[in-house]
Amino acid sequence: ATSTPNLMSDMDAVDTHAYWQHPHFPGRPWDSADWIVNNRTMVNERGGTLPGLARKRVTGKPHACTEYNHPAPNTYCSEGFLLLAAYASLQDWDAIYAYSYAHNRGQGWDLRHISGFFDIDQHPTKMATLAAAARLFLRGDVQPARNQVVASLDTETENRLLLRASAWSLVDAAQRGVSAEAALVHRVALATDGRPVPPDALRPDQVPIKGKRFVSDTGELTWDLSEADRGVVTLNTPRSKGVIGFGGGRRFDLGGVVVEPGRGLQEGWSALTLTALDSPGRWLVTATGYAENTDMKWTGAQKNSVGREWGRAPSRVEGVPARITWPHAASKLAAWALDERGQRRERVAVQEVAGAKAAIEIGPAWRTLWYEIAIQ
Repeated sequence: ATSTPNLMSDMDAVDTHAYWQHPHFPGRPWDSADWIVNNRTMVNERGGTLPGLARKRVTGKPHACTEYNHPAPNTYCSEGFLLLAAYASLQDWDAIYAYSYAHNRGQGWDLRHISGFFDIDQHPTKMATLAAAARLFLRGDVQPARNQVVASLDTETENRLLLRASAWSLVDAAQRGVSAEAALVHRVALATDGRPVPPDALRPDQVPIKGKRFVSDTGELTWDLSEADRGVVTLNTPRSKGVIGFGGGRRFDLGGVVVEPGRGLQEGWSALTLTALDSPGRWLVTATGYAENTDMKWTGAQKNSVGREWGRAPSRVEGVPARITWPHAASKLAAWALDERGQRRERVAVQEVAGAKAAIEIGPAWRTLWYEIAIQ
């Protein structure tokens, strides 16, 4: 993560780390009372952390991200592992890790509330999204980009660039002309000393990517910044689909399945996924958004710190509203709200829609973050 491409290219693999809105400590480092985690969503940025990770890849070497998180109490943090898994798949990386499942659990393993910046084991929306993130990455639901953009970086050039670098921002493909937007459309990499640029690779100057809507060259991922401060990322593959960001009030046709998110608690921001399960015709729907602990005390209107006042159990979560329409007759479809263990708890009504289609309405009435759909 804090090494240089030519050095890492001599190792077995290239390793990277990133955190979206890592805690900042205005006074004493790691002061548990005086810190800031900016409450911003990554969908409003041109890839956020992800292009920086992608532009460290070295051609011909395994690539891993062994630390990644969107630290709590950021209220948009359920986007984190979904976006990482989707774009790691587009970039054809080899491994991704969440940092971290849990630190010392002297207080036990069933706290039932968000316990700090990084631990995910008691974070309801981060845990709920892991099933979708893991499946889309491990199964390869998102195809690797068809084209790759490769820039050369020899040791002499790297050493010269290091003179203007900093500890957490050394040298990568950005300094060789590869734009952040390129990593949302194509695979990107560096050819270090002794590594030729692949003959079919594109040069950075051959991919001038403009505008505010970035569609992967596979057509499966779209990062859309067309509306100011209302970014949305869509995922559309045969086995994984998603709408992440400010989708409220909009309609998204994802290969025949139509997702219409509601306004919710954060001006239409949510993370909705549809994931095909192992059994034919079964789908998992996750719907995550705002989350905080009971009695969590924000220090200001910006909701960027709670000091030591993290609150207590239970965590409280938003019931994300949405309408999902399936290209199947209502008689062929059944739906359930799931309990905290992922078991069927309650039937969800299926509505018949014109054109032999079926729709379900999800939202706070079902008191859950996930649902199961069964299609005969």
